[in-house]
Amino acid sequence: MKATNLRDFAVICLAAGKSQLPVIAKAKSLGFTIVAIDQNKEAPGFEYADYKIYLSTYDADQIIKELNKLKQKLNWVGVINRSSGPPVISAAKICKHFGLPGVPVESAESLVNKDQMRIACSKRNIPIPNYKIYDVDECNTASVDLLPVVVKPALSLIGKSGVSVIRREDKIGPSIQYASENTINNKILLEEFLQGPDLSLVSFVNDGQLFPICLLEEINIEKKDGTLSAKGYKTCDSDRYNWTQQAHHIANNLISEFNIVRSAFMISFRSDSNNNLRLIEVHLDIGGDLMIEAFYPKAFNFDFLKLAVEMAVGISESQIDLKVKPTAIYYNEGEGLLSNRGYKVFTANTMEMLEEKISKASLQN
Repeated sequence: MKATNLRDFAVICLAAGKSQLPVIAKAKSLGFTIVAIDQNKEAPGFEYADYKIYLSTYDADQIIKELNKLKQKLNWVGVINRSSGPPVISAAKICKHFGLPGVPVESAESLVNKDQMRIACSKRNIPIPNYKIYDVDECNTASVDLLPVVVKPALSLIGKSGVSVIRREDKIGPSIQYASENTINNKILLEEFLQGPDLSLVSFVNDGQLFPICLLEEINIEKKDGTLSAKGYKTCDSDRYNWTQQAHHIANNLISEFNIVRSAFMISFRSDSNNNLRLIEVHLDIGGDLMIEAFYPKAFNFDFLKLAVEMAVGISESQIDLKVKPTAIYYNEGEGLLSNRGYKVFTANTMEMLEEKISKASLQN
């Protein structure tokens, strides 16, 4: 699609809350007609909406019924979603119904649910950790052959909730219970503990082609009880161990095997002791964690949010400078959504200087 006469094109925005507000405002500023969907009639994003639909973003069938009422007057060009989990599946169903490029519904369901993703990737020879899947009502049969091991929900609403590293036998039961309490699809995973860092590829898919931005390293803290706390992200030296090439190779395999045509594409990996990346999660949404609001504007010298909107509607004409400045975001202590906690963003001229700033921040927390 050419980036002209954008007011003739309508963008479907799943959710209109605080986190979706900057995305909707950006799409509106670019000239698109906005159809916003949220069950909260007071959601702030509705301020920028041309059309408002008061439904849960989980309820794809009802959303499609309401959108059908508008299809004669609007020219749909894309769906924008910032939330992980069920809204990703809703976005896939909407794209399928209206013939928009996106992610096949079956692929969205497989990639959102970590248990299904691991089964699907195992069949396709995409590298993942060794794993076992258990229903929550069968957790008493869970067996741990070798410690340490990671236990996690197969699907949760908040990142790192329910995730633990089990290093002692007396922690097996409590850790499995913690994962069971945080899963929303009644399944948990026991999987191989990998020694290396957690990495995330920030990218998009447009016309079935990978559009990579950069590789980030997650800053995670393992607490005394084995539970994990997400502390932030930092840019990383992606040339180490050929990680960038490995990440792109796995990403391209995912795009091909799951027939992804257009989507935000944030992929999490963990490195094993041989510095080989294994796939951990796939996020088919723009993402939260204050990255759009605080991290990307400091790390990149281009408008990431503008690019995200353009990718969602199939515009691929923008020329951007992919240079990345050493940057980190560090979240304050607390529980729950990261967007409700304070944070600090650091930039530096070198990665060594950035690491010093991160170390000081960790001591202050």
